[in-house]
Amino acid sequence: MDNAFNCTQCGECCHNLNIPLSIGEAIDWLSAGHKLKILTEAIPWINDVAVTQEVLIRKKSMTFNGISGNLSIRVLMTLVGYFDGRCPNLDTNKNCTIYESRPLTCRIYPFEMNPMIPLNPANKLCPSEAWPESETLNKAKTIHPIIVMDTVTEKNIKKIYANSVADVASKKELCLHFGISTCSLSNNGYLFHFVDQQKLLSALEKLALNQTINISTDAPKTDWFIVTESENALSDLISVGGKALHARNLSLTEQEFMHLSR
Repeated sequence: MDNAFNCTQCGECCHNLNIPLSIGEAIDWLSAGHKLKILTEAIPWINDVAVTQEVLIRKKSMTFNGISGNLSIRVLMTLVGYFDGRCPNLDTNKNCTIYESRPLTCRIYPFEMNPMIPLNPANKLCPSEAWPESETLNKAKTIHPIIVMDTVTEKNIKKIYANSVADVASKKELCLHFGISTCSLSNNGYLFHFVDQQKLLSALEKLALNQTINISTDAPKTDWFIVTESENALSDLISVGGKALHARNLSLTEQEFMHLSR
């Protein structure tokens, strides 16, 4: 079926973004002189328990194991391209200058990277004209129109997931290499890390070639601090043996905590 979303080429989706990138895409992004930061999130986890639910299987496959005090966690690390204002790849006519090689995240917009999350036009930057209002699409009488996904977008969403799984081990190495040991509590905010961009590019290029990035094989396991702005979450994490830190105590020169609502 054809995609029922009709892009108006307004360019609004190309402003003030945080774009999740694969390792290959991150190398291209940094090589072009753009900026990249690292997002880390913690998911409390019970080890040695069979995972059968699809959502948990997906989370486990995209994360690496970690420890926070006495609390077992899974760590989701994401490479994020970012910019203020218009995308550096957008020309004066609001056209993408890297359209044929743009990141997969850009290719699937406005659809979600996680196919389990339904598309809600109210959460997107696209104007109302982009959303069809035909009787056929609204025959289910839902609040929002039913948007049909084209096969190319569907394949790109699967590629994003496949890349995320393939990159897990390398992302764990990156965290060890840069000494990253703090992460936000999943669904409780976003914790971004800022590292030297040239060193990051060099490390990514080595990982892409399956080369080592100066990590000792006998290095101790990272003991993660979980960052939150919620006093209740802070108390709960400590009560179950986790190491928790309030966002106000972060070193903001190296890290940045963002509310989920932003």
